[in-house]
Amino acid sequence: MGVGVLLAVIGAILTFAVRAHTSVINLTVVGIILMIAGGALIWHGRKGARHQRVITREERPSGATTPSHTVRQTIEERDIE
Repeated sequence: MGVGVLLAVIGAILTFAVRAHTSVINLTVVGIILMIAGGALIWHGRKGARHQRVITREERPSGATTPSHTVRQTIEERDIE
């Protein structure tokens, strides 16, 4: 989502703040394209947020003479709106 915000900000600067005129490229059009692309990336990133949980637990098999071992489990969840 950070890239989308960056594209939108750069696009807004090119569209509204830069007053340079070049014969090669129209900076206003480039700025509008960047703002649209940034908005699309922000929308796509907000559509489904991912959450990741890491669970670490120590398992000790039956019997006190055996050593314990650590189990690490990663759970990834996605919110769908």
